[in-house]
Parts: sequence; structure tokens; C-alpha cells
Amino acid sequence: MEHCLATADAEVNASFEILSAGTEVALLDSGVLRVEPNTACDTSLVISCGVHGNETAPIEIIRDIVRDVLEEEQKVGQRVLFILGNPWAMQAAKRFTDVNMNRLFAGDWQNYDTALKEVKRAAKLEAFVANFYASEPVTVTRRYHYDLHTAIRGSQRERFAVYPFVPGRALPKNQQAFLARSDIDTVLLQNEEGNTFSSFSSLKYGAESFTLELGQVKPFGENDLKRYNGIDYALRELIAGEPLPAEPKQPVTQFEVCHSIEVTSDQWEFYVPDDALNFTEYEPGTLIWRDGEREYRVGEQPESIVFPNPKVPVGQRAGLMLRVLS
Repeated sequence: MEHCLATADAEVNASFEILSAGTEVALLDSGVLRVEPNTACDTSLVISCGVHGNETAPIEIIRDIVRDVLEEEQKVGQRVLFILGNPWAMQAAKRFTDVNMNRLFAGDWQNYDTALKEVKRAAKLEAFVANFYASEPVTVTRRYHYDLHTAIRGSQRERFAVYPFVPGRALPKNQQAFLARSDIDTVLLQNEEGNTFSSFSSLKYGAESFTLELGQVKPFGENDLKRYNGIDYALRELIAGEPLPAEPKQPVTQFEVCHSIEVTSDQWEFYVPDDALNFTEYEPGTLIWRDGEREYRVGEQPESIVFPNPKVPVGQRAGLMLRVLS
């Protein structure tokens, strides 16, 4: 992590090292590290964090895992691409500096000013992921990507996963088992293609990918990392080459998106309180937003809200409304 912060604006030349166990470690760019085991493997694993620079707990978790890999205290049985996404926002302790990086993937960076650092970085991260998957050995049959985050606001469900939409696919049991092992008991199934980092890897490369929301934003050094033992353990098991369980040990509640809230004009009004928690439930008929004669009310079943943020620009998403899958 310290190297990433120190080299955010520097030109980083790729460097390679072979550890004593034969593991190959390649520093590809600031905050981008590829690890290849010295044994046959069946999984290409992308682990990313810091796409939002103030979401510090995931950054500290990955810092510790990478340290243990380099010190050979963490077994490496699968190939891994570690990514610290946004070093400038990490330096500034901000979500982003110019533009929300997690709305720039799946090629959407091309719609922005490519002189902006975060726009160029999104394009480079796409290329690193593409090259990582393209260079996998013939033994690899699985691609995973876990993009780690913490949320701006509190949640009635502290940890939850977002499963990007890909036409025709369903959430596998072994991925539900990974979530349960990570102490994540809730998953949000998206209903349309997205432009997040995890959407990119699933749409373009068929990876089983998730955005993992692991708690609430705190400054560096203020996280109680014991609260993240579940995800730490689950990632370390995967890196070591341990297989995923066939079935989850605990049930994982699934929500489906029933409405994407978008700021439609400067006159748009939002009726969700500023202090509403993620997964706050609203009864049928509750008014959520209005813009002139257009409005959205909760349908015939109760609905919950996640990611409410009315301060986004016109045309951007201001939240999602969800229903529990029965």
C-alpha cells in the first residue's frame, strides 16, 4: 500500500521476482501486482480494492495478504492479480478526485475526458485484467473477481454482495458458499448490465465476479480488522488453492433490483431521509421520488433501498430499490 501511495504519479517500470518457493511476483504498475504459483492451478483470481480511495478497510486487508505472500507466510496455489484501484483518491482520503471510477468500466471511460487521471487509470486496469486472463495456462478453468468496498452509510445488513447482471446466468451454489464463508449473508442480483469494475470482468471475460460491501467507510488506521476475519479467511483459502464448498453453510438472502433510481432533472425531488440506512424497507405506496408529473412509489410488495445518494449529477444513479426473492 505504501508503495502505491508513494508512486501514484510516478512512472513505474514493471519488475519481476521469484520467491524461494518458486512463486513469481510481478509489479506491473503502481498498485498492480501479479502472482503466479509454481504449480499447476485451475483459477485466475482478481482481487481489487481502493477503487474508491476512502474505503480503507479492504485496502488494509489486501495490504496484509500481499505482505504475507511476499514474506511467504501465505501459500499461493492459484494465480492472483491484486489491484489497488485509485491511488490518488487514497492519498487524498476521498472517494474519488475527479470522477467516480466505479462508473468508468466496461469501456465507459471512453465517454470521459481521457486527460483525467481516474479515466486513464480505469482504461489501464481494464487492460491489466484482460492481459491477466489472456495469459492464463491451459489448466485454468475458472475466473473469479472480487472487488472489495465499504459503504458511505450504515446498513441494516452490514455486509452484502452485488452480483452483476449477465444475460442467462444464475448465482452458483459455490459462490454462495464463498459469500457465507466471508460472513456475507445477503446478495443483490442486478437486473441490467453495469459499468462497475466487477461488471466489466463478468461481461467481458465470463468471470464470476462481485462487488463486496464489507461495512462502513472509516479513515486509515481506524478499522477493527477483526470484524473482517471472514473475508480475509475466505480470500486466503482461495489464494492457497483450497476448493470452494459445494453448498453454503448458512443461507444467503437474495434480493432482486426492481427499480433503478436516477436523477432526471434539476427539479427532481427525493423523499428518502438523508440518514436512511441501506436495506431500509418501505411499505407499498411509499413515494420515493418525484420529478414534475413523474414519480416512483413502492409497488404491491415491500421494497428496500440501497445506495441512496441524491447528490449525484443529473443522469446518474441515485439508488436502487429491491425486493426479496422468495
